[in-house]
Amino acid sequence: MTTLARRAARGLLLAGAAGVLALLVTACASGEGAGGAATSASPSSPEPSPSASESSPEQGEDPAALAPGEHARGLPEGAEGTMDSPAGAGWSPTPGVLLVVTYGSSTCPLLAQPEGERDSSGGTAVVTFEKLPDGPCTMDYMPTTSAVALPEGADAGDPLTVRLGDRGTVEVAPRGAEGETGPIAWVAPKG
Repeated sequence: MTTLARRAARGLLLAGAAGVLALLVTACASGEGAGGAATSASPSSPEPSPSASESSPEQGEDPAALAPGEHARGLPEGAEGTMDSPAGAGWSPTPGVLLVVTYGSSTCPLLAQPEGERDSSGGTAVVTFEKLPDGPCTMDYMPTTSAVALPEGADAGDPLTVRLGDRGTVEVAPRGAEGETGPIAWVAPKG
């Protein structure tokens, strides 16, 4: 076989391999197999279930309906968000439960501890946050809502000062009516 014939054969072989690769990539990206029908792949081994402390916030659940210690992606229904503040808080429809909203990565959200406390003077409620997970996080900026139980008497229908860890302090207004979600008070942006 001549050198020219070898080069031509090699070129045809490479072109054919590139065409097959392009078809495979297209089929994988569209979720369809060679016959045009949708295919589904099942993992060969089941994924381990995350523990309660490792579980990520659920999407689609109304954050206003959360119980203390629960978290959900997004804002409580009817709440107006902001992209200028890292955190905010407002009353849940459930007496004694504060909804704490933080902005950050949706895969590594900043979650509030299930129970808040009063500071030593008794005038300010204090919310602490769980340690952020190690590892890579997405670079998006999404709200996550955590439900926090406050000490008895904190939800007395008066404005309440709440310190949201190192994020800042807000003045949480009372609910408009019993069983409603209160307005979210946002931490003033830094800078």
